Amino acid sequence: MSTRTAPRYSTRELQAAAAALAAGRFTPTTSRIETTAAAAEECTHPVRDAVEGSIVATRLPIATSTASTGSAPLVRVRAANAGAGASTIALALADVADVAGIRTRVLDAAAPAWSGLLGATVTELGAAEGWRRGRRGDGVLLDRVEESIRVPAEVPSPRTVDGVDLTVLDAGWSMRELAAATDAWVATTLAQVEVLVTRPHGLALSQIEAALAHLEDQLAGDQVVVVVVGASRWSDREFATAGRLLRTAHQQDAVLFAPLLPAKALPGLGPDPLPKQLTSPSQRLLERITTITGPLTANRT
Repeated sequence: MSTRTAPRYSTRELQAAAAALAAGRFTPTTSRIETTAAAAEECTHPVRDAVEGSIVATRLPIATSTASTGSAPLVRVRAANAGAGASTIALALADVADVAGIRTRVLDAAAPAWSGLLGATVTELGAAEGWRRGRRGDGVLLDRVEESIRVPAEVPSPRTVDGVDLTVLDAGWSMRELAAATDAWVATTLAQVEVLVTRPHGLALSQIEAALAHLEDQLAGDQVVVVVVGASRWSDREFATAGRLLRTAHQQDAVLFAPLLPAKALPGLGPDPLPKQLTSPSQRLLERITTITGPLTANRT
């Protein structure tokens, strides 16, 4: 008799499943890998299994969905683990791009209740097409989802916008949710650069390895940048448990570092400029991105 325990699902997953069933959005070929013993044996990689339910176990063979985000290069920022600081990195990237004269739009795809950017605008510009738009700095537009949503597939298609050099997508959902969301543009629309944000402790390093494995078959290695929040450099002792893919990214200078600021220095992501401690790491990230995309203002008319 098998000793494998039944898989556990979050409340959000159960609600999404019920909604999909009611809407007829299901197929008998999309069951989780745990449904057969043979398939389960294919998912016993010790690092990937460290992620809840395994990112690999949520790959579903259904059609993908894409949306137009405009002609500007798209940089998607994802948190490889909970609390990594992806929204902070996305906003810091937009701020340093603004200082550099790069016209930037941030798409905050999180459900409003989970968004870290609700208070990040200086001026509100109104709502339309499912998005609430605001402005910060000289040239940063910030679009946030207006209505409550339950799954990535419910994120509305982006509003059209002219005069943008760079689009930064704060994906706003966990890697597990995004890996399963093969019908959601927020997960499947082609990005020129994927930024994965992680913390430096042991479990987080296992999760970033699983996230890198998920992207390995989809992108060239030089399209992925890892930002480690809470470390100032690569230390063999601190990163002793780092996996092969993360070590390879480090060897390719694709691992950057940013400080974890205390609440006194960064109480929240509000309308004020971010602390100077984040400027240098964000500038390095912008430079790395431009080595991939080319000059971000080259296509201006």
